[in-house]
Amino acid sequence: MTASKITIRKHALERRDLISPAESHEAASAVRTAALELTRRLAGDARPAVALYWPIRSEVNTRPLIEALHAQAFPILLPAMTAVRQPLRFRAFQPGDELEKGPFGLSEPSAERPEGRPAIVFAPLAAFDRGGVRLGYGGGIYDATLQALRAAGPVTAVGLAYALQECDAVPAESHDQRLNFIITERETIDCADTR
Repeated sequence: MTASKITIRKHALERRDLISPAESHEAASAVRTAALELTRRLAGDARPAVALYWPIRSEVNTRPLIEALHAQAFPILLPAMTAVRQPLRFRAFQPGDELEKGPFGLSEPSAERPEGRPAIVFAPLAAFDRGGVRLGYGGGIYDATLQALRAAGPVTAVGLAYALQECDAVPAESHDQRLNFIITERETIDCADTR
């Protein structure tokens, strides 16, 4: 019997919280390299907008990746949360911009920054499996966001995680939006290859 989502989330986050600062730094560098390579491969000669998250707690640090994508002239978007289980809005961001505390306590670009639609979304997560099932923090926000984006056109969803957040199988429900790729400090997983 598959463990419940609550149990899987709890154990995965406990493991993630034990990562040392040195391991976190090395992982951020490895993820930056792999994510930049994947973004360039997906984009070809274009420079589509890329959505990332501003890291909190023990999430994979995206700041090196944000800097690298900005240096390659990719437009960067960061999420702004409106309500639980509602799609995120994405606002333009450049390294050096001031972030504000949003209504849910997260660091977000100012409401004055222009909104955009990403073609690639890098998402945080609590746990994942190789089939692309992502377990978030329980609010359903990224599922709602990816569903809305995919209804409007193609978008590639990429989970960023530590390898130790992998599970054999994350229980999937009808509303769950699968990831196309998962990048850890060890590898890039093409989820279409594992279904």
